[in-house]
Amino acid sequence: MSDIKDSLVELQNYDLKTYSPIVFDLGKESDIQSIDELIEKKKITKVVDYLHEQKKELQLINDPKLLYEGVDAVKIKNEEGVWIYYPWLSSLVHCLKEGDYNRLRLSRNRELITEEEEKEFASLKIGFAGLNVGNPIAICTALEGGSLALMKLADNDTLDFTNLNRFRATVADQGINKAILTARQVYEVSPFVKTEVLDKGISAEGIEDFLLRPRIDILVEEMDNLPLKIKIREKAREHGIPVVMITGNGAGVIVDVERYDKDKSSRVLNGYLKDDVIERIKNPVSTLDEKIALARDFMGKEHLSPRLNKSFGLIGRELVGIPQISEASFLRGAVVCNILRNLLRKDIPSGRYSFSLSDIIK
Repeated sequence: MSDIKDSLVELQNYDLKTYSPIVFDLGKESDIQSIDELIEKKKITKVVDYLHEQKKELQLINDPKLLYEGVDAVKIKNEEGVWIYYPWLSSLVHCLKEGDYNRLRLSRNRELITEEEEKEFASLKIGFAGLNVGNPIAICTALEGGSLALMKLADNDTLDFTNLNRFRATVADQGINKAILTARQVYEVSPFVKTEVLDKGISAEGIEDFLLRPRIDILVEEMDNLPLKIKIREKAREHGIPVVMITGNGAGVIVDVERYDKDKSSRVLNGYLKDDVIERIKNPVSTLDEKIALARDFMGKEHLSPRLNKSFGLIGRELVGIPQISEASFLRGAVVCNILRNLLRKDIPSGRYSFSLSDIIK
């Protein structure tokens, strides 16, 4: 019994930590041997091979007139394309090679996103600090083909059961670090993206490494640690890196854009964060009521919906945390993805922006 238990623990630990796929080329004898070993060890339990359909669709993408004329017959060899192994899924998937894969997968973006815009978005190096709110942003960015050059994903927290009212995950994902889980989800649609995953999160001493090694183009800041939220902005301002943050507000969102790449003299959060709140953040509070009030004041109670404002007074009495809902979570992903894609190209100015579904549907 102990051997079985030890094996399960080993399997769980492996499953919790793995986040990047392995790309095999069957034109290489060594890769063939590696796949054979995985099959022999029963590490592969599912094979997905739709390369035939991918190649047919690629013909249409390359020559849309074939919609009228019909596509040529397609013959597939095992050594064509690449085989992508996803350890956490125990799956091996036959796909087009990187260039054709991205061209086909992102083909339905056009003309909503032009080829030039797509290349610019793909070339961005984006850092996501905090993958609770940051998860839908990273996923939406990956779906649209953004940040292929590098996604930095940092969070020290694991998925809890109560996250499942808004986090795109399953009960089987409980206990998995949110940065690792996000990386998996990104790779499942964008297997050729480059990532750097920090499952211990970001420390005060590690801020510059996160921002500069290698240097990111934009920071998406969504950490829970208030002192770190201030410190990482101060460093981003020092190095001229723009920051985007989005806050759930009931059925709506509040977006803060800080263009430190344009103005290194601007105040943290464009001055919306009051001096007394900054001082309270830098001098740790002790009681639960003080922490709750500080969290509310950081968000800015004058900007919050009545129900959300009321909820802060119920924590520790009727509630155990700040309420958040899935419609706002997915809205946050869409809104910030749009900002990331357009921030540098359209020169979006610093400021605070708000949007709510409640204003549209009444």
